[in-house]
Amino acid sequence: MSEQVPASKESGMVAEQPSTGESENGSSACYIDPVKERRMMRKFDMFAVTAMGVLYMMSNLDRSNLGNANISGMPEDLGLVGNQFGTATTLLFATYVPLEGPVAVLLKVVGPKPLMSVSAFCWACVTLGMAFVKDYRGLYACRLLIGLFEAGLIPCINVYLGWIYKKSERGKRSSMIFAFSAFSSAFGGILAFGLTQIRTAHFAGWQWLFAIEGAMTIIAVPLFWLLFPKSPTEAWFLNAEERQMMRTRYDLDPTWGHDDKFSWSECLKAFVDPKWYAFFAYQFSVNVSLYGLTTFMPAIVRGLGYTSVHANLMTVPIYICALFFFLIIAYFSDRTGYRGPYICICLICLVIGYALLISVENLKVRFFACFIAALGIYPTTGLSIMWVQDNVSRHYKRATMVGFTLCLGNTAGVAVGQIFTAQQSPRYITGLSISLGLACFALFIVLGLMGSFYWVNRKRAAKLLAAEQAGTPIPPNPDLGDYDVHFRYSM
Repeated sequence: MSEQVPASKESGMVAEQPSTGESENGSSACYIDPVKERRMMRKFDMFAVTAMGVLYMMSNLDRSNLGNANISGMPEDLGLVGNQFGTATTLLFATYVPLEGPVAVLLKVVGPKPLMSVSAFCWACVTLGMAFVKDYRGLYACRLLIGLFEAGLIPCINVYLGWIYKKSERGKRSSMIFAFSAFSSAFGGILAFGLTQIRTAHFAGWQWLFAIEGAMTIIAVPLFWLLFPKSPTEAWFLNAEERQMMRTRYDLDPTWGHDDKFSWSECLKAFVDPKWYAFFAYQFSVNVSLYGLTTFMPAIVRGLGYTSVHANLMTVPIYICALFFFLIIAYFSDRTGYRGPYICICLICLVIGYALLISVENLKVRFFACFIAALGIYPTTGLSIMWVQDNVSRHYKRATMVGFTLCLGNTAGVAVGQIFTAQQSPRYITGLSISLGLACFALFIVLGLMGSFYWVNRKRAAKLLAAEQAGTPIPPNPDLGDYDVHFRYSM
């Protein structure tokens, strides 16, 4: 840390010698008042995380409302036959998936504020336009365009969380973002229940669903533009002292890579890192559950004996329970500093839920199984991306790994429309069985990653101790990123 940092306790920081403390993966040169730091980060929670959460909520509504429309008369009005609905579900990911990796890398170059604002406005206009489609061709075109424009949102959100928050702060913020997703699933059921009751001479209920939800997103975009900060260190809601504290946070941990300039070589490091392959295989496995359950949950619940209208409404308590469970899991994950064990617990919930849905005929037990399975869908997909960020150093390698993990993981969306087919409704035995197998595979990957990280950490600690005892201590080398012997992997 440079000597220009204010040294008074009143400013929230006290200058010290580099040897007096350590950051999470680097040497500490000063002290930041934790009370003032928490107050500063709450401002980011209020204005940045909430703003992103609202857009994420709207994107989930605009993407998953197809499942609500499916049981509200849309297939009959459009004359859908065979698996055309499943194909429409799949087509979104044909444009969505290829762009996620590049967008994550471009976040810092273009800026998150314009990138997310333009994306949201465009997909909102297309969602509104879905109210006017007349056949499967119009439906296909709209789904392709929604995928194209929504591709920029989730990578931006995840990379931004890793850009702003420390390891010990990310899990709770990820859960806040996914809380908006869970709320959208619950609120989407209530909204669909109300809107699909509207009947006019020229508009069916499912058309009102698309029109109103698209208009809601259009209204949200200017509010996002006004609230969201342009830069972490120059955010409009920070005072001069807090801007200095934000810069100090980055200086304390050079592995963060806040000041990194774009470099192709830094991006390419992600693709030669073995852990990336494990993370994207894991992400694909759990995303099958995320997209399968959130899209087809209304149809699964309808199969329990509820009418189309009440099936939308009965999904609400399922997602509310999933939301609170994720908030609890994320809190303890940040508090303890562990990701893997909590992800394992949630994967076990998925396995149990699927096993009951597949094997049990009793309707009450199957409804209970929907709750158990839903407990696992958000933590397994949200905490895993934070786990990636925790274990990758430097901005552009981290952004590349996060973006392309999402990119390849979200190809699961393509598979979902083909394994949850209309012919299987409402039990979807084949789709649920494949999801069960992939959840077990994901559990195996998590256990393998935890064991690998533990082994590498012990090996590095032994190397540092041996060098220290030999009188030739190894200095930190942040340029090596997470391959620096001082870097510690988080489990």
